[in-house]
Amino acid sequence: MSIASIFKKLSPDQRRVSFVILLNIIIVIIESTVGVISGSLALLSDAWHNLSDVLALIVTAIALGLASRPASATMTYGYVRSEMMATFINTGFLSLLMIWVVVEAVDRLLHPMPVNGWLTMITASVALIVNTASAVILGGHAHTHDEDEDAHHHHDLNVRAAFWHMASDAILSFAVVLGGAAMIAWGIPWIDSVLSLVFAAVILIASGKLISQSFGSLMDRADPRMVAKLSSILTSHPMVQHIHDVHLIRPSSKERYFSAHIVLDEALTLGEVETIIETLRHDLSHAGTTHVLLQPETSKYANNDNQSDGHLHKH
Repeated sequence: MSIASIFKKLSPDQRRVSFVILLNIIIVIIESTVGVISGSLALLSDAWHNLSDVLALIVTAIALGLASRPASATMTYGYVRSEMMATFINTGFLSLLMIWVVVEAVDRLLHPMPVNGWLTMITASVALIVNTASAVILGGHAHTHDEDEDAHHHHDLNVRAAFWHMASDAILSFAVVLGGAAMIAWGIPWIDSVLSLVFAAVILIASGKLISQSFGSLMDRADPRMVAKLSSILTSHPMVQHIHDVHLIRPSSKERYFSAHIVLDEALTLGEVETIIETLRHDLSHAGTTHVLLQPETSKYANNDNQSDGHLHKH
């Protein structure tokens, strides 16, 4: 099977992302090579940032492909955590690179070395053009109407995130262009090191937030305010006497899974219990949950000493 035939089988979003990946791989190779030749640390740090975005784009492409895969006997939740796992690994690797950039930049400030301003500016200009084109390609994607609406929303969010990655790369490349011009005009090579420090600081701050979010997701960390909000929806229902074993997880940036045990009057019929659960599921979904699991129980569980922490009584 040829590459062209494989490319035709991809969805429009996947084709756009794949094309942008190829463009940015070329830029990473060029910037890395010229960065070593010219001695520009800013060019190298921009190349590594582009490399991290290539990895993020690959994750986006995979996510677009996996989104339509149903759960299986071995993957009962599907591949919902792949986004956060890849984000944690990618941002961790990028943070280590940026720490090295900070150390190297400080060393170069203390021991200046010549930097080829022309090579730096020309290469960064090429990267600026490619990153801008990539952002335009990703930002201009069109909607199709023959698929599920939720799938469209999921795809759009993935591609929108990739768009902002490319837009930020374009800004960084433009800063390197200005740095190269300053080195040519005034002959001050330390601008390269200062730019590298600024880039590293910005990227480390952004990476730190992503590492915290992805690690929290992998460890099933919940937002206490969201847990309280969802719990109040349950306890505010007139037929719910008590709730316990409340759990909230975010396996991906698009999913929020909520589960709880609800204690109801044992005199209720099965049909009445189903009506209550349907009402609660509706309210919880409007509050931001994407998957709800509610276990109805009788009042004998209301004062069960073996319940987990976080059980809530209705007064």
